[in-house]
Amino acid sequence: METQPQSVLQTLAAYQSADDPFLSIYLDWTPDGNGKRPSVRLLEDELAIVAERMAGDAMYRDGFMADRERIMTYLNREAPKEARGIAIFACHDQDIWITLPLKAAVETAFAVDRYPHTFQLARLIDDHEPCAVVLADSQEARIFVIGLNDAEQIAETAAAEKIKRFDQGGQAQMLFQRRTDNLIKAHMKDLAAQLETIIARHDVRHVIIAGNDSIKGMVMAALTAPITARLVDYIHLETNSSMKTILETVEPMLHEAERRQEADLLAELEKHVTAKGGLGTLGVAETALALSKGQVQTLLMLQSFGGTGGECENCGVLHAGQRDTCPYDGAKLRPVELREAFALRAVQQSADIQIVEASDYLLEHEAVGALLRYRDEPQSKAVAG
Repeated sequence: METQPQSVLQTLAAYQSADDPFLSIYLDWTPDGNGKRPSVRLLEDELAIVAERMAGDAMYRDGFMADRERIMTYLNREAPKEARGIAIFACHDQDIWITLPLKAAVETAFAVDRYPHTFQLARLIDDHEPCAVVLADSQEARIFVIGLNDAEQIAETAAAEKIKRFDQGGQAQMLFQRRTDNLIKAHMKDLAAQLETIIARHDVRHVIIAGNDSIKGMVMAALTAPITARLVDYIHLETNSSMKTILETVEPMLHEAERRQEADLLAELEKHVTAKGGLGTLGVAETALALSKGQVQTLLMLQSFGGTGGECENCGVLHAGQRDTCPYDGAKLRPVELREAFALRAVQQSADIQIVEASDYLLEHEAVGALLRYRDEPQSKAVAG
């Protein structure tokens, strides 16, 4: 079973919406003072309400009851106690069963729908983008990758020869120092090559390098464009630092980097929206249209974004607000939660999703907008009219 959050998100996005009840469950797995997990009781109550509602529905009742039993068995017997959150996606009749223990805090939520609810998973992935942390000195380096569910050493590098001290002075000292510098420069070049490979393999979005000032110049000179584009900072941290120390040091830095990324994307969005022919759109209706046409490169939503809309049963177009039929083909519109439908559609078309903590600009425009791959002016004007 796939346990990597991004792969789970892609798997869920590939699900074909059906009438079978699809359960999406997010649980805060933090125990209380008595070792109990309050979220389990909340979930039991929600499942009981749905079971009562389905009591007379022979078509879907048995599948739901099978999922209910399997969920409670997993939570009571198999779910790892060290997890901070648990996500479960289940649809018995479609043979879907995904459990995802998480190391990040999760907000308890429960949904039974025709499709998976992925907004919270997308938010968690956005807030914990993979970061490479390099602890380096002249002799050796350790490379770690930190993500939503992973924090581990991935690789290490070392200079071609052991670097020694030399105290004779004079010409010999100069020759020795030149040789030492060349060894360090070669090591830094090897380190950069290894780091660039890790960036590509693990989809690293941020890089933090820790080292002393004596090698900073050589480290920075060795960095390639893919590394410098992701570099958050060069800091001081001992090469033998524990994972706990590393995480305590870099987590505030990554949070700040995420806020800067949000600000940059919002500034880019505003620039494109105000420019003639710019690749940006704002508001629920325009964003729904852009998602329906596959135009979206980056979807930006406030955490508070919500509301209901519709999805055409025939053409699949998303619509804002309450209406019964699709204006394009007259087919019935199925009700959807907009933030879930938007998040799912964005993943399906390989768009980035940026969940924004706070933004007056987005708040003034229905809490949602998008950077686009291309414009489709004639169609947009026709629908707007």
